[in-house]
Amino acid sequence: MESTEPGGRDRELSKLYHALMNPLTVVLGYAQLLSSRKDLDQDVRAQVTRILEEARECSRIIERARASSPRAANPASPSGPQAGGAPRRRVLVIDDEPVIQKLTAEALGADNDVVGVSTGAEAAQRLLAEDFDVVLLDLSLGGDISGRSLYETLTVQQSDVAERVVFVTGGIQDAEVQEFVTRSGREFLQKPFHLRTLRDVVARVGEM
Repeated sequence: MESTEPGGRDRELSKLYHALMNPLTVVLGYAQLLSSRKDLDQDVRAQVTRILEEARECSRIIERARASSPRAANPASPSGPQAGGAPRRRVLVIDDEPVIQKLTAEALGADNDVVGVSTGAEAAQRLLAEDFDVVLLDLSLGGDISGRSLYETLTVQQSDVAERVVFVTGGIQDAEVQEFVTRSGREFLQKPFHLRTLRDVVARVGEM
């Protein structure tokens, strides 16, 4: 039976947005990467442009549907490209969707060394054994250790690492989760994000 409680409805909406935003993020991301190539012929470029326009329209439709629900604060505005000659950063991507890991690695790979993991347990092990400049954490992470639980553990056991966390998710509908994100003070990326915004946030947090 479908839940009629506000909290249950918000959680169902959050799951739905997450399910929609993951593939939409992948489509937008790879279309952006493809459109930046200089060797595309005219027909292919036109098709890529059409895909981008349609994916962005899908995103706008979803955002309009989300308008009446609690939302997290907007991501910080881009601060400009990474300065030339800056040292490479190590970025840990924690997301249970391998295709999101792959997209992020391709988007950031020119200036960063990217490592992807799918569970909170694996992330915790890597963070104890290795140093990372930025941690991209899927707030809707599945498994035994949720994204929120992992972050809260980091604030106690590795507070310096917690300060380098950037939350990534397909949308926040639960008011309690929104309050948690706001209280944390961490950067926040909402899917589907523009790849330039992703790069700028990583550059900014990596300089902290």
